Amino acid sequence: MTAIASRRSFDWRFIRDTILHWFLPIWFAIFAVLTFRHFAVNDIIGQDLRIYRHAAEVALAGGNPWALEPGLFPFAAPPPTILMYIPLTWLPLPVAAVLMMSLALVAAAWAVNRLGLPLWWLLFPPLFDALIVGNPDALILPLLLVRGPLAGLAAVLKVYALVPLLLQRRWPAIAVGIAVSLLSLPLVPTFLASLGTVTAVLNLSSDLSAWGTWLMLPVVVALYLLRRHGAEWLVVPALWPNTQSQYGTMALPAVCRSPLAAALIGLNTPLVPPIAVIVMAVEVQLRARRTATDHGLGPQAAPEVP
Repeated sequence: MTAIASRRSFDWRFIRDTILHWFLPIWFAIFAVLTFRHFAVNDIIGQDLRIYRHAAEVALAGGNPWALEPGLFPFAAPPPTILMYIPLTWLPLPVAAVLMMSLALVAAAWAVNRLGLPLWWLLFPPLFDALIVGNPDALILPLLLVRGPLAGLAAVLKVYALVPLLLQRRWPAIAVGIAVSLLSLPLVPTFLASLGTVTAVLNLSSDLSAWGTWLMLPVVVALYLLRRHGAEWLVVPALWPNTQSQYGTMALPAVCRSPLAAALIGLNTPLVPPIAVIVMAVEVQLRARRTATDHGLGPQAAPEVP
């Protein structure tokens, strides 16, 4: 009877070490193949790089980078982002694309290695997406993982990179980000004048985050429970307004410890990233209870989740 009960019991460790061990890289690989095929068929490989480089060219020529132009995808990033793309305007577009996308790939591989992960994590859906279209989010994570003030350049590329820097209290890096961003002040009046267009463009983005929905409260609670488990990396994918799929790249240092959350957060589906954060918080609580039980502690004596 005991043997039968044992066989029927839920063996979480077996599932974790076998099914989940292979599920994640297989899922990532399937996503990568489908994504690459879609981008190739629609001729949008490197599209974001072209958008950002064109915005830098227009800005240097004294034009309005945020103006809508026929046949071109609109640019909707704040002024500091343009600064990082000015050097690419000195190169022909094909050379700039190869150089920047190669740099992003090398930097992403360094970030994955820095986190102690196997290289197949380069196929993590938000990261792979950013790499294929040449989105600056592919460089955000590597920059944030750099020790020292240079990490602040991530906030120049994308303003929401300030969130983990602020939560980690990395003041020198924040100072560098602000100082470099001030170089874009001459573009601010044009940006403000085009704010209506920028807002309209951003509103067309996938509403992946919990911002403005009933999920905000449970997500905030989940982030609090994860405050010592990488919550600073999850705030932007879960709560930032007009979140797009590439924003999830920033979540990698946290979700790499949760296969289910990592599988979910890459889905370009509304409200799935915040649900992934809630899943992570539940997992943390369950692990804490299992640890307490394994050490012979009652539920009331369970240690606080760090």
